[in-house]
Amino acid sequence: MKSKVVIAIITISILTVMIVSDAQATFTLSDGLENPCSGAYVDKIVYKIIAGGEVEEVLALQAGDVDTLYRTLDWAYEDQLDADPDIGLFHRYRNGYGHLTINCRDYPLNISGLRRAFAYAFDKEEVRSEILDVNMVVHDSIVPLPNGWCIEDELPWYYYTAQPDIGNQILDNLGFTIDGGTGFRLAPNGSSFDITIEYAASSPAIGGGIAQIGVDALTALHIDAKTHAADFNEFFSRLDQHGEYDMIFYAKQFYSNDIDWLAYDYWSEYANISYMNPTNFANSSYDLWRNQLLNGTTYEEVYEAASTMQEILHENVPRLIVYENTYLQAARVDEFTGYIEDLYWGVAGPWTNLKVHKNSGNAFEGTLNVGISDNVGTFNIFKIDELEEDLVTNNLYSSIYKLGPDLKHYADLAESILVETHGTNLSIPDGQTWITVDIQSDAMWSDGTPLTATDVAFTFEYIQESGAYGNPMATEFSDFVDAVVVSSYKVQIQVESEYWRDIEKYMYAKIIPEHIFEDTSGIGYDGWSSWNPVFNSGHPHVTSGPFYVSDHSSGTYELSRYLDYYWPSGVITTTTSTTTTTTFTNTTTGGPLVLDNLTILISVGAIGVILVVAVLVRKNRQS
Repeated sequence: MKSKVVIAIITISILTVMIVSDAQATFTLSDGLENPCSGAYVDKIVYKIIAGGEVEEVLALQAGDVDTLYRTLDWAYEDQLDADPDIGLFHRYRNGYGHLTINCRDYPLNISGLRRAFAYAFDKEEVRSEILDVNMVVHDSIVPLPNGWCIEDELPWYYYTAQPDIGNQILDNLGFTIDGGTGFRLAPNGSSFDITIEYAASSPAIGGGIAQIGVDALTALHIDAKTHAADFNEFFSRLDQHGEYDMIFYAKQFYSNDIDWLAYDYWSEYANISYMNPTNFANSSYDLWRNQLLNGTTYEEVYEAASTMQEILHENVPRLIVYENTYLQAARVDEFTGYIEDLYWGVAGPWTNLKVHKNSGNAFEGTLNVGISDNVGTFNIFKIDELEEDLVTNNLYSSIYKLGPDLKHYADLAESILVETHGTNLSIPDGQTWITVDIQSDAMWSDGTPLTATDVAFTFEYIQESGAYGNPMATEFSDFVDAVVVSSYKVQIQVESEYWRDIEKYMYAKIIPEHIFEDTSGIGYDGWSSWNPVFNSGHPHVTSGPFYVSDHSSGTYELSRYLDYYWPSGVITTTTSTTTTTTFTNTTTGGPLVLDNLTILISVGAIGVILVVAVLVRKNRQS
């Protein structure tokens, strides 16, 4: 039965943003997208633990005990939920894919044209129609769709459908002749060859079916080929140790939006290092971009490297991406609308909390009940290590920037940011980066205390000082040098690095209140671990996000809308380096703006939409 997929839509004014800078600027506004950090129309978000597993969660959803589920569901529930007029179905992309790893070391598969011809001949649409149905999307980029660095939409060509004519032409041009006796291709040196596609014996339907489609593609290219069912652990051992194989089908999972693995998984110097670069891929053009990917000092530099490396891999095909899974999520649509399919969190994430609202059209009312599978073990942000903990606490704190539902960055506390290095400001020590941030002047802690630049500076000082008492976050921010309060709402963060990827983490750190954590009468540096907010009523829990924890009982966590929360208003303080005049300009009116030497040209377009989807974090290497 065909799914009645409900797509979450935000209607916004599209903004076209261009950044020009005399100084080195690392963070820019996301192109073409309005800041989504506004909303919170419901009064409360209540997280409820549904005991008993997936069956009980589905029953709770249908009974109306919860409005949506954080869990992704088995597709076996599709027809059951599709038949319920009060429930909408959503798709969520997997942060990973099924693929064929190809041995780029051994002749003739070391010829990139042969691998590319195979990619053209392979029929991904047949995989979708015959094996995985609605559970997949065709995909080419080595970077999965939920990753913000993915350039799937910008690739110069695609391997989605069977195109054996193109593949055969490539082989003819490369000198792969056809033996008149056998009917099979000969390598350019005149030798005969065959290709074996292996798959896990434990996956005969998916693995075996995809291997056979691969054999069909090779047969269409007049190449002698066969499938082979192998033990998963055995063939993975061969991959780890760079043993013998031709092609192997298995699945790969990612657990973050990081892109560093591009610098290692396909680096030529790791082509014979155990547990690294299992495709044995070596390409000097690819290697040239590695340093810029790892050490780029601006987002644009890192993106250029990541996109070019994806294009090189797309052309050379050390791995053929066969499919990207989609998973099923569900939510009740009889009472609420405005669910957001977040690329990271899914439909039950923090962006839905901000945008969901009553179908009645009445703003600022209602309670959204969210079903979760596990207890929240801690509200201590320094000790969070479970998805449910991160999910529930995500709307509680402010940061300089927020990662949006499209995995782009949006200003939260920040009104403007200037990022400088020694190359743009000689007063800065060589090798350091200074990040100067103007923050919102109307931000307020939940106890009524103003949130100021002092809190931002103190946050990073606290992380460093509490590291001496075991705070693991200190390791992540080990390149911190100093934080200087320039004025009540301006702070300068000094970092012993010029690399964009090192600077980015400061933008997303949760800001903590200095008056609660300070070392004399507050929680103190040595109290970071024993601090047990919510669960211990004697421990202060002062937050600044759009929601705060209003109640807690066994298996239930209630968040209420923070009425004094600052909402990014679209009003930007603009200054220039040649005038002392300060003006306020509404970004929806259009016209040039200048942000601390950053010239931003904004043109207002027609009403547009964002369609976004999310990533499931689930370990699955075999299918």
